[in-house]
Amino acid sequence: MGDRLIFQLGTNNWQRDGEFAPGSGILHEAHHRAYNELPGVRCYSMYPSRVQRTRAGEDDVRVFALDHDIPICESISPVSSYRWHAMDPDEVAAYRARLTAEVTAFIDDVEAATGDEFTLAVAHHAFMNAVVMRDVVRARVAAGRPRIPLLDFAHGTELKMYVHEQRGENPAEFPWRFLPFMQEEKIFDWSAGPEHGVDVVASISSEQIDAFGSVFPEFPRERIVLSHNGYNQDVFHPAPETYADRERVLAGFTTQPPPGDDRTPSSASRAAAPPRVVPQAVAPEGGFDAVVAFVGKFADWKRLDALLRAAADYERGERRVLTLVAGSGPVEEQVRMHELAAELGLRRTYFLGPRPQEELATIFACADVGVFPSYREPFGLVFLECMACGTPVVGADSGGPRDFVTDAVGTLVPETDDRQALADSLAAAVTRSLDEGWKQTKGPEAARYARDGFSVLKQVSDLLAEVDRLTAG
Repeated sequence: MGDRLIFQLGTNNWQRDGEFAPGSGILHEAHHRAYNELPGVRCYSMYPSRVQRTRAGEDDVRVFALDHDIPICESISPVSSYRWHAMDPDEVAAYRARLTAEVTAFIDDVEAATGDEFTLAVAHHAFMNAVVMRDVVRARVAAGRPRIPLLDFAHGTELKMYVHEQRGENPAEFPWRFLPFMQEEKIFDWSAGPEHGVDVVASISSEQIDAFGSVFPEFPRERIVLSHNGYNQDVFHPAPETYADRERVLAGFTTQPPPGDDRTPSSASRAAAPPRVVPQAVAPEGGFDAVVAFVGKFADWKRLDALLRAAADYERGERRVLTLVAGSGPVEEQVRMHELAAELGLRRTYFLGPRPQEELATIFACADVGVFPSYREPFGLVFLECMACGTPVVGADSGGPRDFVTDAVGTLVPETDDRQALADSLAAAVTRSLDEGWKQTKGPEAARYARDGFSVLKQVSDLLAEVDRLTAG
């Protein structure tokens, strides 16, 4: 009794019950656990899933059960290709109404059971969850109950959706629909009064704050909080013993073959399936000298193709370098990357498929360098997870990584639209990292830097302090 109650509404599933999660789902779960580690705080969360269901006896978490994939704002997700733009207005309205009802019921049940009232609501993503939580809060006020301050955590994919609509370059895929919907709802129109929307917005990088401000200029800039993503210290941490024994450790990992002929083609690019590849261990006979790690979804803006082209360069050297690719995505992209690897003649590049966080930590611990060449990465949590394992990083000089990747922990290569030029820069950075022994010289500082400044516990503590400052009185 008397604890501070926080309610979070997530957009994506958590990583459990065999279902892999995108970054925002992982972050939501990490925030949930971190809030519950703070003295006097109890957090309750709801998230959607087609696979998972509410667990018996788990009173602080409920699953919003779906009979279809989770709706997404863009075209790429590790777990879904079901886009909001593919839903008709009645489907969107029904989703909103059912989610509002289930959130209301969950909140009412918790308050009845605990005797306490929620004092903060958090909506993940600046889209439907913000609308639903505003509706819930407004209904409570109409019923004579105290208003709950509303924090919106903008993640980035929804902002990209709005920008696609604004540009109008692909109206068939991104028609002018959801940005005007949000504008009509006045979720971020501060002039309409806080009862219409959110009180505070948090975003994961300075670039994302600028992006949010360009889409919703009506929201006060002083009420947008920079909240660098935190990583899970319990999972990602230095493991020198793993690095020392990495040949044996990596022998336990096997590759994932590309999709085969059992696929249902949905485009011309799917028609020609690549040949079947027998899974193989990633620690080949004869050993290896170094390991490069990539973790991410197969999306064009992640630019895995540039890393594969870079691998074609550094694989030609005398040093035997393994490139481990962990992640997944739409079938077309999986096929395209496997075909590119074959076209480039890569001999020591291995596709591992999606992996749980504990295995990603092992891969990072075994690596000499992590390479993540995304274009304007909204934040770059994977950078921090890699750094936390004592492994330096290489990325592109754009987006969120510019806020925290320094020469002490790795490097950012020049940003360019020329994929071959990017590949050349990545190959040079990888070779330099191995020549100069960055794993030994920069790795310990990368781990310290991540631990001291970017843990999830620190992130949520700082975020609550900012919310309290902005909503006081």
